[in-house]
This record gives sequence, C-alpha cells and structure tokens, in this order.
Amino acid sequence: MSDSKMISRSPVVKDLVLIGGGHTHVEVLRSFGMRPVPGVRITLVSRDIHTPYSGMLPGYVSGFYNYDDCHIDLGRVTTFAKARFIHEEAVGIDIQSRRILFQNRPSIPYDLLSINVGITPAASLVPGAKEHTTPVKPIDK
Repeated sequence: MSDSKMISRSPVVKDLVLIGGGHTHVEVLRSFGMRPVPGVRITLVSRDIHTPYSGMLPGYVSGFYNYDDCHIDLGRVTTFAKARFIHEEAVGIDIQSRRILFQNRPSIPYDLLSINVGITPAASLVPGAKEHTTPVKPIDK
C-alpha cells in the first residue's frame, strides 16, 4: 500500500484549524501537502478564496501584474494539502469547548489553532495619516 493511501485511511487524532489565508498558513498547507502527517487533519477557514500576495501589490497597482499573478488560490492549496477548506468567516472561538464559531454554519472542533488574519493598522493614531496616506491594509479591501 502506498504512503498516500495509508495516510488517507489513518484515523484523525489531531484537528489543526488555520483561521485566515495568510502567507504562513499557505506555507503550512504547502508543506503538509509535500509531507503529510498521518492522523492530522488540517482545516483552513477563510472568508476569501484568493489571498493577495502583498509583496506584489505595488506591481499590481502599477499594472505590471494581473489579479491571478499576485493572488494565491486557497482552494488549490488546500486541495494539494488534502485539507478541508471552509469558505466562511470565523466569528468567534469557544476556548472552553475548543470550537470555532461561524455565523452561517455549525461550529467545528479543534485541537490546535493558528490565527493569521492580517492586520488593520491604527492609522487614526498617526497625526496626518488620514490626510496624506492611502491605507492598503486590510489588503482585501
């Protein structure tokens, strides 16, 4: 029996849930796809299907790249990793019962949790920022 068949038949002993499709979670999924760990089930939770690669944003704005050039398809990455993909925004975490909460679907359990949802800078706290800058975070906006 091949390794991939053995892994797919291994019982789930740990549920790793990744909230957000940031760069670190994409790398976790890529690595897991290349070297799966028997018994570990990964679930990616993201409100977005495509996550932008922020390092390419200036080139995108300048017209050097198109949308597909600078966005990562989270569906493809989760398929590669044989992970679950929940296209939904997590609205809460029940730490006591170790569950991720959603507005429009039942909660899911986790054993291990990682959150990588990006930042929203507090530009309002920087004098002159509102008048002299264009915010780019959160980048999906």
